Amino acid sequence: MQVMRYFDYAASTPLDPRVAEAMAAAAAKPGNPSSIHAFGRALREDVDRARASVARLLGVGPGAVTFTSGATEANALAVMGAWRAAARAHPGKKLTIVAGGLEHASVAGSLAALAADEGADVVLVGADKDGAASPADVAAAMTPETVLVSVMWANNVLGSIQPVREIGRLVAEERMRRGAGGLPVAFHSDAVQAVRTEAVLPSEAGVDLLTVSAHKMYGPKGVGALVRTSGSALRPLYAGGGQEDGLRSGTENAAGIAGFGRAAGILADEREADAAHAAALRASFLAELAERAPRMEVVAGAHSVPGIIFLRHPGVDGDLLALTLDSAGFAVSAGSACDSGKRKGSRVLAAVLDERRAAHGGIRVSFGRSTGASDISELAAALGAAAK
Repeated sequence: MQVMRYFDYAASTPLDPRVAEAMAAAAAKPGNPSSIHAFGRALREDVDRARASVARLLGVGPGAVTFTSGATEANALAVMGAWRAAARAHPGKKLTIVAGGLEHASVAGSLAALAADEGADVVLVGADKDGAASPADVAAAMTPETVLVSVMWANNVLGSIQPVREIGRLVAEERMRRGAGGLPVAFHSDAVQAVRTEAVLPSEAGVDLLTVSAHKMYGPKGVGALVRTSGSALRPLYAGGGQEDGLRSGTENAAGIAGFGRAAGILADEREADAAHAAALRASFLAELAERAPRMEVVAGAHSVPGIIFLRHPGVDGDLLALTLDSAGFAVSAGSACDSGKRKGSRVLAAVLDERRAAHGGIRVSFGRSTGASDISELAAALGAAAK
């Protein structure tokens, strides 16, 4: 039987066995975290412990962490919740949102829905050849009616790191200009792809609302969090029992949250080692690729997270290349697993490449904690054979 090697960490990371143990322990407990009896209190302790662990990873207080069903819900809560809170407080006023043009589908979809259904004025900022938004462009797009700026920390297709701290300073300066009686303005950043290897500290970066996901940091699928550092007003997406400080009603996924907390604790202790490991693998892979497949091009790789590399070949279609590698035992992506359309990730590629180069697409190679040097070497060899 053929051995498959996994190179799609940007879509989902392998579950850490230590996380699985924490989940099993929580799942074995009956009850509801909102119940006042001993069983409920035990589960509430698991949730509170996990909340503190996620908060420690991100350098915030536990009260800043709101658990959700994943990053898609957290992004929607941030984008729609912030806009709706401002619109409710300022009825009849034309409000605007400024966002990066390469945002994840969950942010882009929320923005499109607000524009189509609720009259939000959405301004998208383009990206340079390295896949990064320009702070100057963000500043130029902001108006006195802007209530939200949303720019991801690292792109999910290219891995390109965005100038989050510079944008955070711009938003803070705009807030000061408006004064206490002015319109609110918040800065949201989707940090799902950055947190595995980067020091994601939202308070230091001027980020008011931050999105993270458990299954992108060796935790379980189906659980994420929105971190609120500055008390930005949010309207919940739906009504219910008032769990998660009224922002996300519904019985908490205690087992998933316990796994999230364990994953966050492990990452807090091991992230520097993870980043060094990914950087070493990246350097080795690119060196071997230059020898074995010299026509492969790294797209927007000048300043990116070490564990994500987007590659294109001038003569080989990206989808075909991904399928060829799959047949050879290597799981890579032809784009983002969360995008849909004729070619996954084509929207992002079109923003950083000319039309001719973007047309062929490419492949996203992503790796991490469990990837070995031999895996990287064998992938480079397979690419050399597939992309002659």
